[in-house]
Amino acid sequence: MGENLDLTYRNGTDKDNHAMPTIEPINIVCNAQPFGGGPGATLMAVMPYLRNRLKSLGPVALHYVGSSLTMDFQKLTKADWDGSHHIDLYSNPDIGKKELISLLQRLKPRLVVTSMDELVAAAAQSAGIPVVIIDLLLWFWPSISPHWRQAEMVIAAEFYGVQERIISENMDNVVTVPPLGPPPRTTVGPSKDILLNFGGMVNPLMPKEEYIAYARLIYSAAKRALNLRNAALPKSQHANLIVLVASLDVARGIDPEDPEAARMVLPDEALELMASVELVCCTAGLGNLYAAGAVANAVLLLPPLHEGHAIQTLLVKKAGVPVDAVEWHEITGGTPINYYNGSLEIMDDVSKAQNEVISSVQAQKALADRLLAAMLHSAAPSAQGPPLRKLITTFGQDNGDAMAARIVDVLTKVR
Repeated sequence: MGENLDLTYRNGTDKDNHAMPTIEPINIVCNAQPFGGGPGATLMAVMPYLRNRLKSLGPVALHYVGSSLTMDFQKLTKADWDGSHHIDLYSNPDIGKKELISLLQRLKPRLVVTSMDELVAAAAQSAGIPVVIIDLLLWFWPSISPHWRQAEMVIAAEFYGVQERIISENMDNVVTVPPLGPPPRTTVGPSKDILLNFGGMVNPLMPKEEYIAYARLIYSAAKRALNLRNAALPKSQHANLIVLVASLDVARGIDPEDPEAARMVLPDEALELMASVELVCCTAGLGNLYAAGAVANAVLLLPPLHEGHAIQTLLVKKAGVPVDAVEWHEITGGTPINYYNGSLEIMDDVSKAQNEVISSVQAQKALADRLLAAMLHSAAPSAQGPPLRKLITTFGQDNGDAMAARIVDVLTKVR
């Protein structure tokens, strides 16, 4: 709905046609960390259920604060926020914090809800505003931020290691909910098409050129593999390549010669495509893992862009979930990356591996051959059930209402 800083609500007029007193709304500020697509997509799923649950509390205004990819999500989905505020705490943290504090002083929100953004949580807590943190990666953090411990509530999505982390860290302000995702379903006799789903690759610590180069590299290899696949199979089994992204930068940069090569779609359309194609090749973000677990017919996980992708894949494999995943050292022939090193060291190692593939015809061929093998495997009849479905049977799935209910619990307590 665009920015609207002076919202008021009126209940009508009295019998003498005099205006009733203006009722100021309860303001709630929502935010998503601009690392990948998961945090922003989570808020988009929770928001309509939150609105519905807040009706009983009187007039409430939901404001969104974010930057980068998370704002792209708002534009794409035409999100129904009462106020939308572009504030960037990452490119210039000092200026961003001042802008956020100024906004909070103006809105005087009763609650700040952030999807994993420590900088926003810190700013809100410094202003004395209660904070709820939605955390999709509680199992992952090398150490638990003090801002998590100071939060009114941490809502943690279930995954391998979450319960163990809560116990080991003695976190008494954490509640767990099933991960977000669609109801399990697959299409019988799916189309022969191949879906390349990059999801949200944007990361403020990673230069834009890096993730665009990644998308171009994988896209070029997938096109080469698709041509080889189609040449090896009867015409009745020929497939098309569908490419989905969650970033305008990637959509524009993936193929300079073809501006229509990739497209951004709404989450529901992405799920329909994932369910309908023969093979989904995707990055290993948790959102992609749970979506693929619910709807995909066959899956190939692409080389990791950061340690989150890699460690999530390792945990899934360790749990005995059958997943086909590509690693950089398979393509380069080099030493496997240690994804338990520091984040900056890992990103540097990934960048080096990626640049090695980009500069090597032999490595590019190896990547295309790896994609081809997955395509040919998915084209052959198989009695194996949908991959990654064990994620759903283990942790369940929620549409966003469980998180919304917990947020309202906190608001009821602090109002």
